[in-house]
Amino acid sequence: MDPAFALTVNDLARDEALCLRCGCRSQTYSRARLIALVGRDARLHLIGLNRELWCGDCGEPPFQGWVTAPAANGP
Repeated sequence: MDPAFALTVNDLARDEALCLRCGCRSQTYSRARLIALVGRDARLHLIGLNRELWCGDCGEPPFQGWVTAPAANGP
């Protein structure tokens, strides 16, 4: 089994977020917000199946997502 399929919300770093895209927009969820909505054990590759994350405008589940990290504070 591909190890990526075992990643959960709890595996995200505290400063990482998950950006999910449906048919009409993209929504970014912080790790803390995801834990509150779907729990720590929600698998990232199945996150779109959670009704709590479906779009309130078009009613569609997110069909694409990616992890975002904060920009580095470099010189």
